[in-house]
Amino acid sequence: MDKNIKIINLASEPKFVEQVAKWLYDEWDTNDGRNYADALYRTKHSMCKDRVPQTYIAVLGGELVGTVHIWNNDLKCRQDLTPWIAALYVKEKHRGKGIGTALQLKCIEAVRKMGYPKLYLITDHENYYEKTGWEFLETAPLMGEKTTRIYQFDISMMK
Repeated sequence: MDKNIKIINLASEPKFVEQVAKWLYDEWDTNDGRNYADALYRTKHSMCKDRVPQTYIAVLGGELVGTVHIWNNDLKCRQDLTPWIAALYVKEKHRGKGIGTALQLKCIEAVRKMGYPKLYLITDHENYYEKTGWEFLETAPLMGEKTTRIYQFDISMMK
């Protein structure tokens, strides 16, 4: 990863709130019937520094190039699992440079400092998160006939 990329808490750079919300809306919310105002509201209320929910951003030379959230939950049918990373996004021209991995690692470290033993995520991707140490947990149902994959990261195993 480019050493000039900085991974920081969105609460420290609130000028990027609207762009993060737009990515959240464009990538995920349009398929769920949500509107941009909802994405903006959720992003504004995911800016804690010492507890969940949090949002981290990747910045390169003043340009926002990626983001990820830590939420209490990202899957309605698994309310028993918390916390989750969600909405990992890297601008297309910056993909393949390790930014997504750096954002994941920042979340893992933040959650470890908060004392959680595990971290979860849902995805349709296979063989991406495994590279960072995530373990497939199970397949879960979504609306209709769709399913998603649940992964966990065992923070308690970190030294």
